[in-house]
Amino acid sequence: MRHLSWLACLIATTAINASSGYAQPIPMKKTPWPIAVHARILYAPTPFPSEGTQHLFYEVLLTNFSDSPIQLLGIDVLDGDRPARARLASLPATALASLTRTVGHDDAATLPPIPAGGTQVVFLEVRIPEGQPLPGRLVHRLSFGSGSITMAAIPVHRSLKILGRPVTGSDWIAADAPSNDPDNHHRRGLFINDGALTDSRRLAIDWKIMKDGKSYRGDAKAAASYFAYGQPLLAIGDAEVVSVEDGHPDNPAGHGVDFHPAEPVTIDNIGGNLVVLDLGDGQYAHYCHMKTGSIRVRVGDHVRKGQVIGAIGSSGDAREPHVHLEVTDAIKTMTGEGLPYVIDHYSVIDPKTGALSSRTNQMPLDDMMIDFGR
Repeated sequence: MRHLSWLACLIATTAINASSGYAQPIPMKKTPWPIAVHARILYAPTPFPSEGTQHLFYEVLLTNFSDSPIQLLGIDVLDGDRPARARLASLPATALASLTRTVGHDDAATLPPIPAGGTQVVFLEVRIPEGQPLPGRLVHRLSFGSGSITMAAIPVHRSLKILGRPVTGSDWIAADAPSNDPDNHHRRGLFINDGALTDSRRLAIDWKIMKDGKSYRGDAKAAASYFAYGQPLLAIGDAEVVSVEDGHPDNPAGHGVDFHPAEPVTIDNIGGNLVVLDLGDGQYAHYCHMKTGSIRVRVGDHVRKGQVIGAIGSSGDAREPHVHLEVTDAIKTMTGEGLPYVIDHYSVIDPKTGALSSRTNQMPLDDMMIDFGR
C-alpha cells in the first residue's frame, strides 16, 4: 500500500546496532535555561526477533517551541533499568543528517536546525543481539547546541502474537517488510487522520511472488499476469471478522506515472477490498487489495487459523497484485499503530543457492524470499 505523496515530508530513517555504538560521547554546551523542545516518542516499541537480533522500531518527534532555530547534535539510547549498561545506541551529529527530516522541508546534506515552531522526525531502529538482555524501559538523552534533555523513560512492550502463515507455497518476497531502507514506503508511513498522527504501516509487509527476478510473466499491465494474483489468503490466527469491504475493481498494473487506478484513490478506498480480523488483546490484522468478489467471510464470522478468507488482487492503491498485511491496534484503516508479531514457521530461501533455512517464531525482514510450505 503506497502512501499519499504529501506524507513524504514527514519522514527519516536509520538502523542502530547496540553492539557497535559510537565510542565518543556526544558533546554538549550548558545553558541556565530549559531547552524549548518538546520531545516525544510516537509509540512505545515492542521488540521482535529476526535473524539473531531483537529489533525495536519507533520514532522520536522534536518540536521547537522557541522563536529561534535549535540545533540537534545527538541522541543516546539507554537502558532505563540498567543505568550502568553501555549505551544501546549513540547517534552523533555526523550521523544525524541521514536520519532526520524536517517537516515541510526537503532533505539536506547536513542536518539543519529545528526551525522556530518547526518539527523534526527521527525514525529509529535499535538492534539488540541475541543473548543480551532486553530493556524494560528506554531512556533517550538528546543533545543540542545549548544543552541536553533527558526524556522520561518509556516502556518496552513484550507481548507478541504468534501467528500463522498468510499464504502458502514458495517464492514469496517480503516486500517493504521491516527495515530502515529510505525507499521503504511502509517505514515512512506516518499519517494524520482525525487529528491523530499514527504509523499503521510501520511493520507492514507486501507479499508477492517473484520468479527469476520478476513478479509477472506476459503482459505487464494485466493483473492476471502476476504470479500472486488470485492466490488464496489464509487467516493468520483464530479470530473474529470485524470489517469487510468488497466491490472495488482490480487495477491494471503500473508504477509511477504508469499507475492508472480503476477508480480514484481516496482515504475511503485506499485499502481496496479488505478484511480485518480481531486477533484479540486489541490487535487487528488488515488484509488489503484483495481480489474483487473473492472474499469468503462476513462481519461477525469466526475464522480458524489457516482458513481461506479470500484471494490476492490489486484493488485500492495497489500498483500490482499483492496483499498488504499489517497488524495494528485499530479496526479502521490508516488509523492505528503498526505492531510487530512473529510467524510460527517459515523457511528463508537463499538467493544464491535456493537452499531453505527454517525459522520458528520470527518476523521476516525486508526483501527476504520465503517458502511457507504447502
